[in-house]
Amino acid sequence: MKSKNALVHRLCFGFAVTIALLASTGSARSETEETLDKTFTVVAGGRLVTDVDFGSIEVGSHSGNDVTIHVWRNVSRRNKADEEKFLREQPVTFSQEGNTVTIRSHRESGTGWSWRGPQRTEGKYTITVPAKFNVQLKTSGGGIEVHDLAGEVNAHTSGGGLKFDHLNGSVDGRTSGGGIRVGDCQGEIKIETSGGGIHVTGGKGVLDGKTSGGSVEVSEFRGPARVHSSGGGITIENVVGKVDGSTSGGSISASFSSPLSDDVRLETSAGGVTMRVAATSAFDLDASTSGGGVDSELPVTVVGKTGRNFLKGPVNGGGRSVLLRTSGGSIHVKKL
Repeated sequence: MKSKNALVHRLCFGFAVTIALLASTGSARSETEETLDKTFTVVAGGRLVTDVDFGSIEVGSHSGNDVTIHVWRNVSRRNKADEEKFLREQPVTFSQEGNTVTIRSHRESGTGWSWRGPQRTEGKYTITVPAKFNVQLKTSGGGIEVHDLAGEVNAHTSGGGLKFDHLNGSVDGRTSGGGIRVGDCQGEIKIETSGGGIHVTGGKGVLDGKTSGGSVEVSEFRGPARVHSSGGGITIENVVGKVDGSTSGGSISASFSSPLSDDVRLETSAGGVTMRVAATSAFDLDASTSGGGVDSELPVTVVGKTGRNFLKGPVNGGGRSVLLRTSGGSIHVKKL
């Protein structure tokens, strides 16, 4: 019995020592922080170019005629020397040519990455530009936000989400690893993500949105809207303009409180389709499904044959074209 108790005691002591060593190792982890600040004098209508290997980017506007830049980077490696070496071999550079300000940060040629030991790399670029300015932003490891700006916006990231608010001008946003949110933007909006959902609220112009890994929500947008998802459902509310929505991986729900101003096409391969309209809405309905039924709470003057899985004809005298299709669910046309 004594030998057994001694064994238990040794095991407990060894476990406690291991935990203590791990805790001391974690608390002793090195960390180096770097901050940089720059200001450039420009005039409205210029361009900001940002191209970095890691770090999030946030761009806002002000009433002045300058570009202000604040950079924060935090690096954790095995020791202080490795951290300082990393920052030295991947510097942040600033330049101005005419009315274009450029920020770059890439690992210098001839240096390689080391993945030994615990590592953490963080960064954030906070930038303010004149209210009328164009921006071209690229990061391989962080999210991008742009707000309160009039001008062209081009934003690409390989590892984070995108957020655009109160923009007036064309928007081209692409991400491989996050969702996209757009609020009250005006202009041609082209957005695409491989790893998240799309959420658009308000605004007007032309919308083209695609996602391979999430759902799509569009509400109160004025102008033609084309959205596609390969891995989620679609929700559309009060879009004034032509609507083209398709998904390979979910249901579709669309609601229109005002008379349809243009054609509507909703198609899914793996869910149902529900469209809600005002009782007085007039349109030409063409609905069919391969995996369920079709029904309408509004009166339809049937054209051609009738059947459980298809319905075609004018509603309230006819008008804009409404095409509804699904291969894996039912179709419902309901009154609001």
